[in-house]
Amino acid sequence: MMSGQISAEIGRWYRPFNGNDLFEVVAIDFDEQNIEVQHFDGEIEEIDFNGWKTIIPVETAPPEDWTGPYEIDRQDPAFNDYAINEALISLEQTKS
Repeated sequence: MMSGQISAEIGRWYRPFNGNDLFEVVAIDFDEQNIEVQHFDGEIEEIDFNGWKTIIPVETAPPEDWTGPYEIDRQDPAFNDYAINEALISLEQTKS
C-alpha cells in the first residue's frame, strides 16, 4: 500500500495495537487515501492513511464466529449449506 508503512490488505483482519476491537479491511481507495473497515459488530468505518498509521494495526486471525457483522440465522438452511460447502472445500485443500 504505502512504502515503509504497515500495509492494509482487503480481506485481512486486524486489531489496534492497544486494543481488541477486531475489524476487516473491506476496501482501499488510493485516490481518496482511505481504508474502509468493517468492525466485528458490523459497523463500517473509513480510516484515512494517516489514521491507519496512528492505530498501529496488528494483523490477526479472523474471529472463529465469522458471522458477527452479518445478520445470519444459524437455523437458516442457506447457512448450513454454506457451512457444509466451506468444510468440504477446506477438506479438499488439506488433501492437496
